[in-house]
Amino acid sequence: MRADTQIQEILAKCDILKRATLWPSEPVLRPRAWLENFEEPDIYIAAFLLDKFTFYNRTLTDALLVASYQSIGDGMPKGPASPSSMDLVASLDTAIITPVKGEHPNPTDSGYLVCRKARQLLRLNDTFIQDTDIAIQHAYDGKTVVFLDDFVGSGDQFLTTWKTEDSSGRSFAKANSISQFTAIYVTLVTTDFGLKNIHDNAPTVAVCATHVLDKRSTLEGVLESNPNMRSPILKFLAKYSSKLNPAEQYIANCQNYLMFGYKNRGLMFGFEHSIPDATLPIFWAPGQDSWEPLIERS
Repeated sequence: MRADTQIQEILAKCDILKRATLWPSEPVLRPRAWLENFEEPDIYIAAFLLDKFTFYNRTLTDALLVASYQSIGDGMPKGPASPSSMDLVASLDTAIITPVKGEHPNPTDSGYLVCRKARQLLRLNDTFIQDTDIAIQHAYDGKTVVFLDDFVGSGDQFLTTWKTEDSSGRSFAKANSISQFTAIYVTLVTTDFGLKNIHDNAPTVAVCATHVLDKRSTLEGVLESNPNMRSPILKFLAKYSSKLNPAEQYIANCQNYLMFGYKNRGLMFGFEHSIPDATLPIFWAPGQDSWEPLIERS
């Protein structure tokens, strides 16, 4: 198939997704403007990557959240040493929900947004959702804590929340060893890498996720499935990553992260409310010379 024909087919697919309201309309998600960032010979490669991009709109995100929460009682194993499904459900009688905070906590962390969504969608009382300081005391009292966030990439963000000590030297990890409180982590999407990281370092935590992304959902998997595209895509990312200016300095200051996203995860998806930093920055980062991101990372 001719490159220009394939580009038009991919753009037509984007238009269908917009008409079906699975993708938001301009200017939230702007495939044509994004393709104009690239030199003519490179547009085919950009369109190829665009075709692999997965987007969860608000409706899908809400459905994922409800499904992930309900999976607490689905009978499937949730962690190497986590309680049984029956015990998890029973433990909800004493549960509170708390957001997973970033490695550098910020009020805009997605955990707060997901907690607000959970309150609305699951019809939770406001007292059911508490911040970290109250949640830690709740854990030391031996009562259930449900951690909430939208996405697990490396797993580091949750493990930071789990292990970080407060001003009194308390942490969820310490509380777990003392009181054996039930810890449940509800997240919408997780990578298999991040899931394993949590299982290895917090084996008693029950991780409840609707989607587990394996290598096939990453750039690495795409390159393995399309070996003829490996060299062109890597050259493309190296060429255009130098034009990106992400606000996240930990991305901006690392060439590999500029090319492949945080921890080189090479993800290719986003939520309507936020784009993971492990998603390829070529999709979401601002850049030089009137660069137009496909979608901005809020």
